[in-house]
Amino acid sequence: MLNRFAIVLVAAGAATSLAATAASPQPDNVNSYRQLRTRLFAGVTVTAIFSPNQCQNAQPAQAKATAPTVSGGFAIRDFMEVGGNTLAFANQHLTVQPSGSPVLELIQYRVMQDESATVTVRSLSPTTYQPVAPAQVFQCTLGDGLRFTYALRERD
Repeated sequence: MLNRFAIVLVAAGAATSLAATAASPQPDNVNSYRQLRTRLFAGVTVTAIFSPNQCQNAQPAQAKATAPTVSGGFAIRDFMEVGGNTLAFANQHLTVQPSGSPVLELIQYRVMQDESATVTVRSLSPTTYQPVAPAQVFQCTLGDGLRFTYALRERD
């Protein structure tokens, strides 16, 4: 009888521990098209993290800018699936060029089923919306150059 009681206590403790672990905010990587699509369509907040220096710059040599050694990300809020094989989303934000001039950056992301992505960065004048530099196009591999993460969260 005592052994059964001990087993029940151990099992209850393990279940409580597993439930607490599952409810705690732990980041998890989503680095395949299928995983990303599943999370987005389930309404899970996914963060896209872009590291341009880990991608191929697809511009011709004369228009190619040096890829900055930076990484940045944002939570994907709006997205669409195009043709059943491409996930598309975008981000825009104001930033400052090295010269000190403000610039509006528009970044367009296209994630394909072959685990690749195309990221297009456009820099516009925040007052005229005219390009201030040629668009830069980066070819990335999911998980390397463009990766995704999300956090499991407790339910309210």
